[in-house]
Amino acid sequence: MKTCEKCGVQLKGKGNNCPLCQNELIGSNEGEEAVFPLNDQRQKETHMVIKVINFMMLCVGIMSVFFNVLYPVEIWWSLIVVLTLIGVRVSLFIAIAKHKNILKYLWNQSLVIIAFAIVIDYISGNHGWAITFVLPIIFTLAMIIMYLISKILHLQVGDYMIYLLLDAVFGIIPILFLLLQSVTTAIPSLICIMVSIISVIALISFEGPSMYSELKRRLHV
Repeated sequence: MKTCEKCGVQLKGKGNNCPLCQNELIGSNEGEEAVFPLNDQRQKETHMVIKVINFMMLCVGIMSVFFNVLYPVEIWWSLIVVLTLIGVRVSLFIAIAKHKNILKYLWNQSLVIIAFAIVIDYISGNHGWAITFVLPIIFTLAMIIMYLISKILHLQVGDYMIYLLLDAVFGIIPILFLLLQSVTTAIPSLICIMVSIISVIALISFEGPSMYSELKRRLHV
């Protein structure tokens, strides 16, 4: 059976090139009947994931501009967020192309965006827009994206539970900023806290036994 070193697919028949990437096949299978790899479903799922990421990032950009106009400060922080999202979009698609753990990559990128925004906010005069808007918006959208991707790709609980749970737990952090009165408006923080609590309750309610088994396995209990 011939194999494509680039795609990893195996083909029967007399063809010399991969039907997906046109890379030259290696191996030999003379006399075998040609069979095209059944990967249409995987391609459809990948395209849907890309559409979801595009849509959600567009939502983040629009929300950032909206809040920036509604609660103006001396710096147009929404432009910084939009430019950062463009960079994240490129890196996420590279991760998808290389078949990396997309949820883990998304979680790491969320932390990078928030940390970058906090640093820029502090350098530019500490106006508080990073913890008021960027942090709750990013955590909220990350939870929604992670959930949608896990359903589109039909992931097992163990594949997405830890990242969704971490995001939900970190999404409760804005409670601290509300108590310290460090935010200029409470709306984004309250939305983030609400989504985080609902996410945790949903995970426990619908995936409780699976979560318990997965935690036992990971903690070697």
